[in-house]
Amino acid sequence: MVRKGVLDKYATLCGSLLVATLLTLTLGGCGTTLLGGGTPEISSVIWKHRDQYVQVESQDRGVKPTPPNNHPANIPADQLTNILGALEVHFEDQEKPVPVFTFKELEILTPAISQGLAQATPREDVTFAILGIHRGLVSFTHDRSILTGRLFVQDGKLNLIIGRLHEEYDEEKDRRVDPWLPGSRAKSRPLPVLSKPWQVVSIPGLETMQVAGADRQDWLVMTPDPQLWKAAIARKTEAGEAAKAALQEASQVRQESAQMSAEQERLRAEMEALKQELHTIRQTPAAVPVVSQPHQAEPTDSIKNRLRQLQDLRNENLISEAEYQAKRQEILDSL
Repeated sequence: MVRKGVLDKYATLCGSLLVATLLTLTLGGCGTTLLGGGTPEISSVIWKHRDQYVQVESQDRGVKPTPPNNHPANIPADQLTNILGALEVHFEDQEKPVPVFTFKELEILTPAISQGLAQATPREDVTFAILGIHRGLVSFTHDRSILTGRLFVQDGKLNLIIGRLHEEYDEEKDRRVDPWLPGSRAKSRPLPVLSKPWQVVSIPGLETMQVAGADRQDWLVMTPDPQLWKAAIARKTEAGEAAKAALQEASQVRQESAQMSAEQERLRAEMEALKQELHTIRQTPAAVPVVSQPHQAEPTDSIKNRLRQLQDLRNENLISEAEYQAKRQEILDSL
């Protein structure tokens, strides 16, 4: 009986483990099933770093039967950089639009995407997932965020279906439960709780796909005309330079204003010091002027005595005639 009870418990435990394993596998693939219609077949991994990747995989299913792509397609990496680098989105409650891709993301992605498009078959897409440093949408910090997408060429135009756009990265999340889906032809991915709605910024050569009468902001269709996107990048660069110049001018105005405020403060301090000095002067009693005694003339008898003494000195040859005359004149001048 004891042995039978142990065996029953063991069987129950094995059954629970089997159910848990099946549930995990189901959850791991449910996102793909819901949004794309089955687990994709990956034919080539062009680039991979942990959860980040660029790969060639089978087409996903859309609302209508999916037509074949114009693959293989030759779009050079520098042309992809111009096209994808010109894309901007405007998040709700944000003052300015932000680029979809950072320069660092483009530096990694575009060579791999170009290679993937060149080797993909008509029934394959190029998908990607990457972490980038973007300005925080919840805070004012710069945080790592997730960007995923699906790329393919159809009717001569480059299509990008965005899966996750600058969503907060949580390293602790299990990718089997929360996979980084690349975007789907079938439907847009619902926004997470903390993510804000966004609209793509309209530029020449860019359209959004209309599906069942609805505007898909996550599905971008781009005319791969090199000159068109060079002009778009030039306009974006010019706008960036203008914004930079305006920022520098504002900074200079703030600096000059600070200098002027400091000068005004210095003048106020000097005026206050002068006021204090004037107050001190007013509080100090005036000094009594010293009246000099008038010069009193030397008595005549004293002068006569001095002249006689001077004459005696000359007669005794104790002084010269010149000295006598000079001293005599000096005595007479004192009268």
